[in-house]
Amino acid sequence: MTASLQPLATTRAAHAAHAGPGRLRLAVCAATVAACLPYLTLKLAWLSGSTVGWNDAEAARDSALYVGNAITMGMDAVAVLVALAFTFRWGLRIPAWLVLTPIWIAVGLLAPIVIAVPAGSLLQTLFSSKPLVESDIALQGWVFGVVYSGFTLQGLGLLAAFVLYARDRWAGIFTARTRDVPKGATHPLQVLLARTASVFAAGFAAVHLFWAFGGTAGLHANQLDYRSAPQQLADGVYGVAALAGAAALLAIVRRGARPSRFAVPLAAAWAGSATTFAPSLYALLAMLGQPGDLASDVTVAAGLTALCGLLGGLLMGLTGAFLLAERQSARPIASSAP
Repeated sequence: MTASLQPLATTRAAHAAHAGPGRLRLAVCAATVAACLPYLTLKLAWLSGSTVGWNDAEAARDSALYVGNAITMGMDAVAVLVALAFTFRWGLRIPAWLVLTPIWIAVGLLAPIVIAVPAGSLLQTLFSSKPLVESDIALQGWVFGVVYSGFTLQGLGLLAAFVLYARDRWAGIFTARTRDVPKGATHPLQVLLARTASVFAAGFAAVHLFWAFGGTAGLHANQLDYRSAPQQLADGVYGVAALAGAAALLAIVRRGARPSRFAVPLAAAWAGSATTFAPSLYALLAMLGQPGDLASDVTVAAGLTALCGLLGGLLMGLTGAFLLAERQSARPIASSAP
């Protein structure tokens, strides 16, 4: 089975390397880059000293915020580069880890926004009298609309571009069966890591699902004043994604017969681990970067939950990396077999 996949993957990758991007791929790339431009423009304006979009001009000049704006602008610039790499033939020559790492992080940060913001905003508009954006916060309401609309379109565009790219570069992944994936030397370690990750993921998921269904324990009083339907729905996405990712990874390492297509549990484990790891890392960095008067707003429960997500997502990601690396290294040996 593995031997038969190697020529197919090689043929498709070779064809893609010599053929230019089609209209669909160019359209997806253009839409994704266009979705990044408003956010990049806004961040560049703020870094240049502008206070456009701010209700509180003094808050806009905070030095910690300046650093944060520089970092997030850089992250969005990387998203543009990733979209280009997924579109043009030179992207096929980039080492796999250099492509997979940023898109993994991007999926983790953007997937909850793609799901929670449009649906949550609709639910709050229809069933709640509370405004989506409070009037007494530092930023003006239109900023949130521009930023989160852009993030939603970015997420959809990057996902579409990545699928098109992966089908050319790793075609065998889409036709392989889970039970036929070979077990290499690190398989016992993969099982241990997957089981350990599931414990952390379960703790992370339990807290976020509790918050999603209206629980308030572990949230600071200041956070309760601004809780909204999109935030609760995002908590639900975190919880479901963590559980789905852990379950899919356990199914892979145990080589279950269902689902039969390897790409299905791999995609679930990929998205679940990313959605568990990336927001948790971002939350912990935000907690550590807050000045003393704001750090008191962080609860112990929130910090421990983020730590569980960080560890669970990281272990899931490492398990998947070991699995795919072993599968890739086994393919040349298998392809030489009669």
